[in-house]
Amino acid sequence: MRILIFTCALLLTCTGETKAQSDSSLLFSEVITKLENHSASVSTILSDKKYLSLHPQTSFRELVKKHSNDSTLIITTAGEPGKKIKVTGIVKDEAGQPVAGALVYLYQTDSRGWYAADAPHVGGNEGDIRHARLFGYVKTDQKGRFELHTIKPSGYPRSDLPAHIHIHFQADGYEPYGTEFLFDDDERLVGDIREQSVRNRFLISKPEKTAGPFEQQFSYSVMMRRR
Repeated sequence: MRILIFTCALLLTCTGETKAQSDSSLLFSEVITKLENHSASVSTILSDKKYLSLHPQTSFRELVKKHSNDSTLIITTAGEPGKKIKVTGIVKDEAGQPVAGALVYLYQTDSRGWYAADAPHVGGNEGDIRHARLFGYVKTDQKGRFELHTIKPSGYPRSDLPAHIHIHFQADGYEPYGTEFLFDDDERLVGDIREQSVRNRFLISKPEKTAGPFEQQFSYSVMMRRR
């Protein structure tokens, strides 16, 4: 009897896993079709709660990267908890000239300070950078600008590290560059932590007035070095 019960439970588990995998494959195929047919943008896909389960998957992230462009990037659903913010950036070289077509990869925590849907951090090798739920790719326009619509991240739970957005830049002829976008009004960004952030050359922006639906806007200037 115990063997029968165990067997039934195992079958139900396997059946559930198979269905989840099947559903994921169908969603992924749907995303491919929409992006390839240009019936949806990267922002449309990333801000649709229907596809949230795909966000940690490497194949999905590579697809988003492939179809990134210089349009405004939206990485949160309408119902994502947190303060809605607009982030603008401009990328220039050492001579002050705009870097057009740079690929920008970013990821962040949610309003709980969590990278994953069900935990503060994603396990495994480079789990957060490779599989964070809130992420996106965007390219700079001809003037080196990009724009992000998201929610203001929170710092990690049980930590004194300030809230931040991880951001990485790549462009032909330039050295890859990675940094963090910090927020001047963050109550954690004080004292030694603020000094360390400055020494690390993280970028800090003061909040700016902006129009709805955003509660704040933050602007950053990035410099890339030629090879």
